[in-house]
Amino acid sequence: MGKHRNHTVTRVRRLSLCALGALAAAAPTASADTGAPVFTCRGSAGYLEVGPLPRVEPVSANAVAPSTANPGGDTAQCASDRGGLPSVVLPPGDNPGIQLTLQAPVAETNITPELGPARTQTATSSAATALNPLMLNVGPAQFVIRADALTSSARATCVNGAPVLTGTSQVVRLSINDTVIDIPTNQDNVVIDQLQPLLRIVANEQVTTTNPTTGDQALVRRALHIQVLQSAGGPPAANIVLAESKVDTHGAVCAPPPPPPPPPACPAGSVAQPGSAPLVCVETRTAPCPAGSTPDPNAGGACVIVREAPAVPCPRGSIDDPRSNNCVFIVERPCPSGAKPDPTTRVCVVTRDGGNTSGSGGNGRNGSNGGVGSANGPRVTCGRISMRFVRNGGRTLTNRFGKRLVTRGRLVTCGSNRSIVGARIDVVHVLPDGRRLTKTGLRSRPGGKLTLILPLNLRSRRIEYAYRPDLRTRRVSSRANLRLTVRSNRTGRVLR
Repeated sequence: MGKHRNHTVTRVRRLSLCALGALAAAAPTASADTGAPVFTCRGSAGYLEVGPLPRVEPVSANAVAPSTANPGGDTAQCASDRGGLPSVVLPPGDNPGIQLTLQAPVAETNITPELGPARTQTATSSAATALNPLMLNVGPAQFVIRADALTSSARATCVNGAPVLTGTSQVVRLSINDTVIDIPTNQDNVVIDQLQPLLRIVANEQVTTTNPTTGDQALVRRALHIQVLQSAGGPPAANIVLAESKVDTHGAVCAPPPPPPPPPACPAGSVAQPGSAPLVCVETRTAPCPAGSTPDPNAGGACVIVREAPAVPCPRGSIDDPRSNNCVFIVERPCPSGAKPDPTTRVCVVTRDGGNTSGSGGNGRNGSNGGVGSANGPRVTCGRISMRFVRNGGRTLTNRFGKRLVTRGRLVTCGSNRSIVGARIDVVHVLPDGRRLTKTGLRSRPGGKLTLILPLNLRSRRIEYAYRPDLRTRRVSSRANLRLTVRSNRTGRVLR
């Protein structure tokens, strides 16, 4: 991320403590980037970084284990997640230097709506815990830091076509060695600096960064940030962060939707057949007619012999046209490559669909599975499926045996969120013993809507819904899984 920082410092001078000794070298600063046009988010109830040891972080949301390539443990995209514990001690076991106890740590992230382009979404993260206590022992000195409640939150969304990142936090009753520290309300980056150059404590810390090359933005909000500084003025020897919330932008998250593609057009030399769907382009080819015949413009340029009354037999190679009393040649001329003769008008016809001469668009053509907006709409290359139980609106449900259940969902295109109509959905029932039972018959309706009524005799299982844009391959662009637990009406035991 960029190195530009934008924050205000407020200093609090209420405490005087004795000096601390130095600890080991500090851990590297955490950061992560992604090139896709998405929001990212992360929440952490608290973590501890000491020297070269890995970060100790027991409760986080939408996070992965930190690595050399991704030291911050960020994910590639914001997703809804939650984690929590009753209490936890960091680091576990006896530690003569640093040990902190977190009470009721919790972290949560959300992206709303789950499907759709970033410009329509809002990403949030939050974290909360109580510090009871943090023990710092360095040489003969000991410091006990407590806080009744530490909370933070961060939010990223688009406003008038531009990303807006905001954060809030709160510290309730902070004390050091039983001395209560007043934290000004409605102020960010409150620095308690009496312990410097040994300890640096910042309450309601907010750090914003902007990448000067890509324009990506990030906001980190921390309720409390404690650093143990080295006596030589080097990087922090220990880093303690409590209640951290983070949101980022990656790419043009608020860019307007791209303009719709131009409507399909006929190639030069052909004209569209009125009312045709998909588009049918008609091309009339002129060529010398056989001797004694002339092209008839009313028959698409077919070669005819005009007969005088009384009618005489038609010459070989032609047939009698009862409507005109003329002789019509069945084969007037060969059609060009990619065209075929229309048996009614005997003109050369080139069929085009969505501007693709191969005829690969539309429902069912060359393996296409559904169409955008309608069953015969443009071909779909990527779709996303969402499903839920109607009874509770969730993806997991416990049901009594023999009770009817209905599942519903929607199938939309990736990115543009347009409905996919007439698509076949693969439905697989995965039984507890691993067997997979494939069901058929589920198709998307107008609006991309999906409805499946489950049989009455189902036992516990997982139900997979999968969408394949091309039925000729096994490539699945999206899956939705529902978990059903069925209990006996009489005993309440789980039926497998």
